[in-house]
Amino acid sequence: MERERIVKVRRDNHGRIVEFMTDKGSVYDVEMAKEAITNDLITNAELYKGKDGLMHIKSLNDNTIYSSFDEMEEF
Repeated sequence: MERERIVKVRRDNHGRIVEFMTDKGSVYDVEMAKEAITNDLITNAELYKGKDGLMHIKSLNDNTIYSSFDEMEEF
């Protein structure tokens, strides 16, 4: 399967990311995105364990316009 890149995000009314859209048009909620990252299907994100003990998604800086979730377009 070809790997995808996250290119857009959707936020809730508190500013938290709730969904990700990839360059292939796939839409993942946070849990689905974590699974896709674990399975190496998404290239520009990784998981890390937060101080709260939970796994979180972090964007990877790959020197593209998609390097930061904060800078991505919303959909």
